[in-house]
Amino acid sequence: MRQADKREALWKFGSYLFLLVITALVLIPIYWMVVAATIPQQEFFSWPPRLIPGTHYLENFQALQENVSFARSILNSLIVSVGYTALSLVLCSMAGFAFAKYEFRFKEPLFYFILATLVLPIQLLIIPLFLLMTQIGWTNSFIAVILPWAANPLGIFLMRQNMKAIPDALLESARMDGATEFQLYYKIALPTMLPSLAALAIILFINQWQAFLYPLVILQEEEMFTIPIALAQLVGQQRVYFDQVMVATSLSIIPLFLVFIFLQQYFIKGILSGSVKQ
Repeated sequence: MRQADKREALWKFGSYLFLLVITALVLIPIYWMVVAATIPQQEFFSWPPRLIPGTHYLENFQALQENVSFARSILNSLIVSVGYTALSLVLCSMAGFAFAKYEFRFKEPLFYFILATLVLPIQLLIIPLFLLMTQIGWTNSFIAVILPWAANPLGIFLMRQNMKAIPDALLESARMDGATEFQLYYKIALPTMLPSLAALAIILFINQWQAFLYPLVILQEEEMFTIPIALAQLVGQQRVYFDQVMVATSLSIIPLFLVFIFLQQYFIKGILSGSVKQ
C-alpha cells in the first residue's frame, strides 16, 4: 500500500473514531434516562448504577399520571407549541418579506428597534404582560401564552436576510403579469423559503416547548399546565420523584424528535429543488 493510501486510511479511521466517541457521549445520557425511567425510586442512587432497563416503567408512569396528570400536560404543550410556531411563521415571514422587499418610512429604525428587543430579559416583561392579560381577561388561557411572543424578533431577522436573496426582477415580472402583493408573498416568496421556514419552525417549536417562567405566571389551573410546569411539581422541598421525572422527560422529548424528523424532510426537499432563484 502506498504511503498516501496509508495516510488516507488512517485519517478515515481517526474521523470515524471521533464521530463514534461524540455519538456515544450524546446517546449515553439519553440511554441512562430511559433506564432510570424503568427502575423504582429506591434504586435510583444505587452503586454500581443499573445499566439494563427494569420493569417498573408502567408503575412509574401511573404514579406520574396520578401526581400531575401528565397526559393532559403533553396535550397542552402541543396546543401551545404548534399554535405558537404556526402563528410565528406567518408573522415573521410576512414581516421579513416587507422589510426585505418594500421601502417605507422609518424602515431601518423600525427594524433595528425590533432587533433591540432581543436583549430585553423576559423577567422585565412578565409583570407588564401579566397586568395586561389580567385587564383583558386572558389569564389562564393558551392565547395569553402564544400571542405576546408570536412576532419573534429573531425570526423576523432570519426571514428578512433570506428573502433578500429573492431577485427583485422576479417580483417585478410577477407584478407585470397581474399578481397582487399578497400573491407575491404567498406564491413566490414562501415557496423559495421552505428551508429557512423549516429551520425557523424547529427553533420556535423547541423554544416554546421548553418555556417555563412566563407560562408559570399566566397558567394558574393544573389542567392548563404545560410539561415544564408539570415537571416542576415533581420537585418538592421534602422529596424529588426522580423516577417520575425520568418517565416524563423520556416521553416529552418524543414530539421534539418527530418535529425535527418531519421538518428535516422539507428542509432537504427545499434544497434539492433549488428553489432559491438567483
